[in-house]
Amino acid sequence: MSVVDVREKIPILKENSPRLVLGHIMRAGSISRADIARQTGLHRSTITRIVSALLAEGFVEEVGEGDIELGRRPVMLQLAADSVHVIGIAIESTFVAGVVANLNAQIREKVQVPLQDSSRDAVMDNVYFVIDSLLEGARKQGFSVLGIGVAMHGIVNSDQGISVFAPAIEWRDEPLAANIQSRYRLPVRMENNANAMALGEWWFGNGQTVENVLAVKVGSTIGSGVILGGRLFPGTDYSAGEIGHLTVLPGGPRCKCGNLGCLETVASTDAILKRGRELLQKGEAPSLMEYAPGEPGRLNFQSLYQATLAHDPIALRLWEEGAAYLGLALSYTINILNPAKVLIGGDIFPVLDYILPKVRETVGIQVIQTLKNHLRLEPVGLGQDSVTIGAATLLLQDIFELPKANGWDRT
Repeated sequence: MSVVDVREKIPILKENSPRLVLGHIMRAGSISRADIARQTGLHRSTITRIVSALLAEGFVEEVGEGDIELGRRPVMLQLAADSVHVIGIAIESTFVAGVVANLNAQIREKVQVPLQDSSRDAVMDNVYFVIDSLLEGARKQGFSVLGIGVAMHGIVNSDQGISVFAPAIEWRDEPLAANIQSRYRLPVRMENNANAMALGEWWFGNGQTVENVLAVKVGSTIGSGVILGGRLFPGTDYSAGEIGHLTVLPGGPRCKCGNLGCLETVASTDAILKRGRELLQKGEAPSLMEYAPGEPGRLNFQSLYQATLAHDPIALRLWEEGAAYLGLALSYTINILNPAKVLIGGDIFPVLDYILPKVRETVGIQVIQTLKNHLRLEPVGLGQDSVTIGAATLLLQDIFELPKANGWDRT
């Protein structure tokens, strides 16, 4: 695929210096020209020229005066967030979701549809429906869209925009980004969904200013995105972060990958629901019966979630068992990568309050003591929109330049 750069649509951003200034404004929220000059090392006259151009193009705006002890109060700058809009699409195993996001990754439009047919044509019809709906919503609000970011489950060749293998819909070597780019004549970026989530968190969520981040996406499958030294680490074959296929239960259930006892077989939402249905069938979960009346197979994530909110003991036990395995897999990964933050999101997000205590307990036991000094384990900051915002970030990151990694906070 011939990659179209979103910066081709914004000539002023072809140079690094304006993007660096935008990056500092984005990170600060509001900042003065003098502080930008101090932080970037650029001459004040250069900052004045760049800011004037960004103001004229509508990318930044002046927002009053800042505080200063002596002398003239500085005029503060912030992003004109709605000057730029991009689309982020998440193609998951059971649904397609999308957002229109602005320069600050704030959502201006949102659409989600279930995937009821996994055939190629049906999936693409859903993808096009979501994009068409988002474009129409943006048009009604007077927004023009500069590009489309796509987060896809499975293995993704992000350089060429190819879905190498998507197990849930049995795609192999599908040129998805090229197909979307050809239809909409817009720049398209594509990445694995867990990687996109990690990227979104690093730019706009709970991973900001942290050099080394592990973002774990837990749903019907489990994967992770790895940020090392302020860069997304894809691996040699675009397969880094396959935490779902770490063995946590030797001799356990057979995984779709062919191995036994993978994390996905015991801690994914599918695995936890399967265990709950088995307990119901055996008559060992009577308190759960009211959430799956008359038929164990009717126990789904929403009904188990309702049982969890009611503090049903079986529901809580199911999540705790899965959390112990998740904590074990995270411990292995933390001991290798030494991240400063581990962020957990995905379909599991609504029940994280019931999962994190056991995960933290297990990590506290299993991780080498010296690696816990700066370690924090938290939910994703972008919530259930973390993947779609991450997909949008694939475009937004082309607009900003950020400070070098060795200048960031290490907490």
